[in-house]
Amino acid sequence: MAKLNMNNEIKKIEKYLQQAIKSNDKVLEEAAFHLLSSGGKRVRPAFVILSSQFGKGNESYTNRVAVALELIHMATLVHDDVIDKSDTRRGRLTISKKWDQQTAILTGNFLLALALEHISYIPDQRVHSVISNAIIDVCKGELFQFQDQFNSQQSITNYLRRINRKTALLIQLSTEVGAISSGADEQTVHRLKFIGHYIGMSFQIVDDILDFTSTEKKLGKPVGSDLMNGHITLPVLLEIRKNPEFKQHVAALTPNSPKEDFNYCIDVIRNSDSINEAQAVSDKYLNKAVTLINSLNNKEAQTLFNKLIQKMSKRNV
Repeated sequence: MAKLNMNNEIKKIEKYLQQAIKSNDKVLEEAAFHLLSSGGKRVRPAFVILSSQFGKGNESYTNRVAVALELIHMATLVHDDVIDKSDTRRGRLTISKKWDQQTAILTGNFLLALALEHISYIPDQRVHSVISNAIIDVCKGELFQFQDQFNSQQSITNYLRRINRKTALLIQLSTEVGAISSGADEQTVHRLKFIGHYIGMSFQIVDDILDFTSTEKKLGKPVGSDLMNGHITLPVLLEIRKNPEFKQHVAALTPNSPKEDFNYCIDVIRNSDSINEAQAVSDKYLNKAVTLINSLNNKEAQTLFNKLIQKMSKRNV
């Protein structure tokens, strides 16, 4: 097997994505391209490609899965922005802000439909079953996040279950379906499924930390956006457990609270040890992923896997 060049592979996926979103409806195409061109790390396609290296290989199927999962991810971002009434993403206007809410919802539906059409050519029914079940769970995750807005009484278990459905699941899909698409054996598919789960959990916890510790320029949105949207994340939950005064402040927050109240809570988290505690939880998940990666049978792909996840864990955006 030729040496894998991940930069070239991701460039190919980028071209396929640009081709995939072409439409007779120019508004949908422009809105989809607005999101696609705003950047993004293409993490999910990268994991699809890496996971496919542990099977016999079917480049056509692997590329279809990589494109489909990025389109599904994009659809969830559009719908997230509508739910959160977000004005910016990655430093650019959201689709609902640049166009309107109706266009944003339709663009999300368009991207999801394109994803399903893209994988319809793959004959392995496991691919369709795993992806369709995951989409149902992602929708449940969105609903649970909405129901938990401004709920300071939620448990850490609740939070972990929510981020599993909202974020980890799509990365788990990338590794699991990437392996299935290349004809990997059942044990390898099973291991890669859990590798994706652990990476996804770690990835989202780091994102939740960066929401407090990074800058608006790097985030492409205001610092503390999650809390301002009522999403109680791990650093906040950890601080609530040991700081009664902070707990009272968080419990009093509502969508109409003055900005000063949010800023107070954001500053407490930024200066607390709860950031390090949350990072330790993220690291535990990542270490579980590394252990499983190192049990696989392709040294080159293992090395690339470990480089990618270490880069993700140390990112400052």
